Amino acid sequence: LVGSEMCIRDRYAKDCSKKIKAVMKAKGNAGKHLATHPPLGYKKDPNDKEKWVIDERGAETVREIFSLCMNGYGPTQIARILTERKVDTPVVYFHKHGLPTPAKLREDSEIWDQKSVARILENVEYTGCTVNFKTYKKSYKSKKRIKLPQEDWLIFENTQEVIIDRQTFDSVQKIRQCKRRPSRTVSYTHLRAHETLRHL
Repeated sequence: LVGSEMCIRDRYAKDCSKKIKAVMKAKGNAGKHLATHPPLGYKKDPNDKEKWVIDERGAETVREIFSLCMNGYGPTQIARILTERKVDTPVVYFHKHGLPTPAKLREDSEIWDQKSVARILENVEYTGCTVNFKTYKKSYKSKKRIKLPQEDWLIFENTQEVIIDRQTFDSVQKIRQCKRRPSRTVSYTHLRAHETLRHL
């Protein structure tokens, strides 16, 4: 009897998952946001929960991050600058301004990390588009979401106001792709100079 009940529950959960998946697929194909919570810089339109509008104070931080990257700073350096200037991290900002977020405040929530900065720099939705089907789950039993390659994303242009213009966004992507470690020659020269100074 116990095994039979478990089987029925499992079948019910699987059926519900299929229905939810079908609804989300239809919603995603229609160009509506699948993300439950907008990223830093946006908030849901109080008159239409399906739309995002600019949250100006958050958008200022996003613009500054892109500006710093355009000026040659990498995610780790940007994270340090923002932390030193006591700029609110996304989770702190959301909690402070009453915006919905699944993230909870922790002791280190006020410290920016390079992953958060990188996610902002890589988020094409700041150019005013909606991007759906970026991830998927292998099974309804799994909570882990797996990233899909960009060619499998479904992108809808001009669905909300622009925070970062497309030219700036593309320039930042190129800058980040071109970042590379110093050559061995540069490293060797630096070490020789260091050794020389040490013996003076």
